[in-house]
Amino acid sequence: MKRQTLPTLLGFVLILGAPTLAQSNTLRGKVRSTNGATVNNAIVELRIGGGGMLAQTVTRNDGDFAFNGLATGEYEVAVTMAGYEPAVQLARFNQSGRMDFSEVVNIEVLIKPRPDKNVLSAPGTNFVQEVPKPARLAYERAGARFREGKHEEAVLALREAIANFNDYFDAHFALGKELFREGKDGEALEELERARQINDRQDAVYYMFGLVMMKQGKFAVAEYAFREATRLNANSVLSHFYHGQALIELAVRTDDERQRNSDLSAAEKELDRAWEGSEKRLPDVYLQRARIHERRGQKEAAAVDLENYLKAVPESKNGATIRAAIAKLREGK
Repeated sequence: MKRQTLPTLLGFVLILGAPTLAQSNTLRGKVRSTNGATVNNAIVELRIGGGGMLAQTVTRNDGDFAFNGLATGEYEVAVTMAGYEPAVQLARFNQSGRMDFSEVVNIEVLIKPRPDKNVLSAPGTNFVQEVPKPARLAYERAGARFREGKHEEAVLALREAIANFNDYFDAHFALGKELFREGKDGEALEELERARQINDRQDAVYYMFGLVMMKQGKFAVAEYAFREATRLNANSVLSHFYHGQALIELAVRTDDERQRNSDLSAAEKELDRAWEGSEKRLPDVYLQRARIHERRGQKEAAAVDLENYLKAVPESKNGATIRAAIAKLREGK
């Protein structure tokens, strides 16, 4: 009977929470520097949980941006800008799937200037590249096509940028992310590896590698990638979170008890870092903590974690499955 709870728990926690089908919600935001100044021309990506990019835009006058036509659910908003540290913020629409109701959520994203203010790197990097004008114009055209929702044309423009300048880090990285979004994992890995060869000090490259490896079930490689991402950027909330999840995946698959305990302890620390870094606003941490407690035989602690998740995400599409798991954990009490 003890083994019966594990498939139930793993069955739902391994599902990356995609937003539910729903109404036309709007997400509006503003990007500011930590000194209070608004930031224009910052790249803003809208992602689902798990890192898949849904849309991309740039901030307009006064640092404003907006995404329309969104379904109810939780999203990640990632901001990159030359001379600033990357930042990620969560946004959630809480209304149930009423077709006659739309919700507007407003957020503000603060980005921190890089320590070396004399180095203004290209978006998403921390080194300077001399990019030939034809390559730069093609890259800028790709950004415009992404904003217009013309992804195929954007990909062609990125390939043109690379053809003009094969060492163009931003173009390889952006192309790798887009190919991953399209489900072309093999091609995505090729572009990400080329980006890594050009600049192996960018945490976002390792983060994307980790996401691809998680998707493919290659958890040992994913664990390494996320570990490198956190080493390069200790403030990356999502890198800590997915590093913790990768460690849990390894723990539940090993027969070595000592290694399992070590992986679970390390995962717990990473989840704590993600929780604190998100200012206690990343509810998926509860799901992963529940897995750790369940694996350790701490059924009541696991049940409490799942209850806390449902309190934080009352409209979760996995709510029924989670409640069934809670009941299973408390059987025979």
